[in-house]
Amino acid sequence: MQDAGWRPQSQEGKEEVEILLNDRRSFESVSGRASARGDNEDQPEKGIEDEYENESESESENGESDQGPQRGLSRSTKGTIWVVLMTMSTLLGRRLLRGSFPYPFFLVLSIQLVAWSMVAFFVVVRHLKNFNLRAAKATNLKDVAAGYSMFATTFFIARTLLASSVAGLAALCGAFALQNCPNLPILVMLPITTYVFDSFLFRLAYLFCLLPRDQSASLKRAHKVIFVFAFSIPPIAFDYRLNQRSTVFAFVGFALFSLSKVILKIGPQFESKGTGTSFRLDTPLHYYLLQGIAPIIISWVAATKHENYVAAHYAFTSWGLEYKLLNLAPGVLMHLLFIASMNSAHPFISDVHVGGALEEPTEKATDAIASTLQAGFWIIIVGVFGQEKNFVDWTQVIPFTLIYIVCVGPKHIAYYPPRLMNFCTRLFRRRQMPLRPEPWQLIVFIITTTVVFGIIISCNMIFWVDTLAYSRDTKTWLGPTTPTLDTVYGSPRFRSIDVVIAHSEGDSIASLSYLIAMFTSHNFIKFYNPRIIVYSKDSSIEMTEEAAKKIKGEFQGDFSIQILDNTGGVTATFLHHILSSWSTMTVQTVFLSTATPTISNSTVQLYRNRLADYFVIMGFPLPDAVPKTGFLNLGESESCYCGQCTDSHGWEDSFHLVPSMFSAARPGTTACESVLLTYGNNFAASAARIRATKQDVWQMLYDGLVDKNLENAWAHKREKMPVMLTGEGGKGRWKKGAVYGSPDSLAKPYLGLTIERLWGVLLQCSSAEIAWGCPALEVGWRINGRKEDCGCIE
Repeated sequence: MQDAGWRPQSQEGKEEVEILLNDRRSFESVSGRASARGDNEDQPEKGIEDEYENESESESENGESDQGPQRGLSRSTKGTIWVVLMTMSTLLGRRLLRGSFPYPFFLVLSIQLVAWSMVAFFVVVRHLKNFNLRAAKATNLKDVAAGYSMFATTFFIARTLLASSVAGLAALCGAFALQNCPNLPILVMLPITTYVFDSFLFRLAYLFCLLPRDQSASLKRAHKVIFVFAFSIPPIAFDYRLNQRSTVFAFVGFALFSLSKVILKIGPQFESKGTGTSFRLDTPLHYYLLQGIAPIIISWVAATKHENYVAAHYAFTSWGLEYKLLNLAPGVLMHLLFIASMNSAHPFISDVHVGGALEEPTEKATDAIASTLQAGFWIIIVGVFGQEKNFVDWTQVIPFTLIYIVCVGPKHIAYYPPRLMNFCTRLFRRRQMPLRPEPWQLIVFIITTTVVFGIIISCNMIFWVDTLAYSRDTKTWLGPTTPTLDTVYGSPRFRSIDVVIAHSEGDSIASLSYLIAMFTSHNFIKFYNPRIIVYSKDSSIEMTEEAAKKIKGEFQGDFSIQILDNTGGVTATFLHHILSSWSTMTVQTVFLSTATPTISNSTVQLYRNRLADYFVIMGFPLPDAVPKTGFLNLGESESCYCGQCTDSHGWEDSFHLVPSMFSAARPGTTACESVLLTYGNNFAASAARIRATKQDVWQMLYDGLVDKNLENAWAHKREKMPVMLTGEGGKGRWKKGAVYGSPDSLAKPYLGLTIERLWGVLLQCSSAEIAWGCPALEVGWRINGRKEDCGCIE
């Protein structure tokens, strides 16, 4: 997909010709200023990006340079390097942040520190090496100190620090989005919108006279900006795993990157007052050191204030050298060569046109657009070998492909076949075929190549994600395909459904009433004469008939309240109901909780919507005559590896219950790899599934939760508790409101957190179909969705 160092020659309009000429003059001006600073061996080294720009700008029709051998690498090689590094850094960062290292700010800080330290070390060594030579040449102290004026130096430093500070915030936003965005294929389709922000912000700055007036402000290609903006909406709108917070962070990151580029262009561009050999901030390496200071400080503050810095530092120092090289090298190289971060657009700033790469007709702009889109494509393709569990749809893939075709251009795409053939001839050390406009630029060939290219790109993304990655992942979900059910048990109450509500100490009565009103008002629940059973662990609750009427509100069916000891938490309440109603359990039961961390009016509405969308009620008068829901989790879910299970909240299976409970619910099954964790203690289950797991298993878990003998209770043994590192108290997963924010106690045992996540495992509803197909709560339903996407039908 890269251009192999050749550019198609096409006739441009008058405005575009002027832009191209201005671009050439701008390049020559920059080269002239670089030469004026002196070509002696004492001249500070150029950055890799700057040195590559010295390549020839003119090429003949056969693709060979008219000026002989070129200095540096071709743009196509630079583009390929950028695509490879961006793909590797994004995927490795995603694997770390979604796995054993959930610290995005610390990861960004580590990459920035390593890159900055490498440049600083090189600069120090270089200056030490040339120290004696400099002293010998510095015969004129005034010449040595020649450079910018005091005002110019102060303005230059202030502008650079401000722009780099904004870019540092953008890198943090991008890393946060990379960690928390559930659907990676959709996230990597969005960096192209950076150029939309470029066009808007640069034109806004130009409108307020903050940019030089000698640049072109033509709107001839503004339609591309509108097109990219419009066609970036469908991938988000049809994302069934949409996380609004992470999406906002992603767009804020793109906008801040654009803003940092605008800041760099604001104000006068100063010329040096002399050609001395003194330390200069505007040389590539010194400039890199200057602009790297602010992002490092910002990342350090963010990591120490908003992350568990102690745990992050401990995990980082425990890595071996090979592991550090593997995970950090691509990001460090990306930062060194392109000053870019994970999942970002190819850096591009125009010197001749107001706007971004989408509006500029130069080859560098086309390279930037193509490289950005190609990186997204390869991240999607290579990402299938990771742990992603997300489908993509044609409504998302086709807009991405159309953006590539419109922004890169059919004429450019028409040269892909001969470039591919030349690439193959290179592999076999054969002579490359000369590239000429005919026949590749014939209208028939352009249309055919563009259509075929679009079909190949779209079909590849769909195939690799929806077929290949899904088939690969399903092999890790072990266990019997058909669940073991208690088909002998017959409920004494056919036309009824129980709604069990766990009311915890400190939870409001209003939340209890709201739960009852929301779920009993649903049509299919009302039809089956629901029975409300409230278990409260708040001893102060009134048990009078008047209080009961106030709690149940307009509900007219069976209603009862029981007071339980405040031990074991919500999970103990549900286990108490299962054990006490073992012989009288209704065909289907809905379990709800008023626990403060999971309940609010908005989340209750989402739980109700999930029940309405995916719950399949039992048949009447024969409950087992038609399919019905066996298990449906009303909250979010997450997958993990059975042998070493952790989640994004910081919870860990310190009790090692996941493998044992997986086997206990599936007699005869010993192997266990991928499992599904459930959150919130809000779910619906059938008696056939509950009773399929032996009563002894439920009893063992219940006894562990309510055992008041803390010294001998296995649920409170010190060796089974998660380990807190020195200095980690009150941070990360240990801070108030986090998963381990309160100490292990009888009222809120850590074992309850594990059982909360194991309802799907215990009830034999832990499958790849749910891990891949269940939408986010806020989305509700996905295109071509089914009832089985979020629950198990029996």
